[in-house]
Amino acid sequence: MAASAPGLATPRTFRIARILGYLVFLAAFFLPAVRQVTASGAGAPEVYQGWFCAWITLINTLNHEFWHSTAFLAILSGWINPLMLLYVAFLFSRGLGAARRVIAVIILLFMIATWIYFRLVPLVPLIGHVLWIVGILMIVAGDFAPRRSPAPAS
Repeated sequence: MAASAPGLATPRTFRIARILGYLVFLAAFFLPAVRQVTASGAGAPEVYQGWFCAWITLINTLNHEFWHSTAFLAILSGWINPLMLLYVAFLFSRGLGAARRVIAVIILLFMIATWIYFRLVPLVPLIGHVLWIVGILMIVAGDFAPRRSPAPAS
């Protein structure tokens, strides 16, 4: 493909997407993230904020019983946020690009684990969860998208 081919983003585009991704990611923690499935005749289902989901899944990492049940999938989702912090820290060094991509792949696998957990429990993802995922994808997309090559000097 030529350097001027449409569909290839510039580094500036990735920076803007990443900054917007940070804002979306952070906003998601203050929004309803999941709710229990509504049972007929039951009261209103419990709704959990993003910050609560992050906290409860992370602290249960130390709960031995969780590792021997389907709840281990929730624990994996709790590790997405610390991995995101590590990913962002690695952005400050060009030499850590390969490590960032490995972290991003692990984060994507842990997202899948989260959705499997939602199906098994069952939980319904809400706007906070959707924005959390979108924010993460906006942040890590720059490591996987093809980039425009700099124009050759004449």
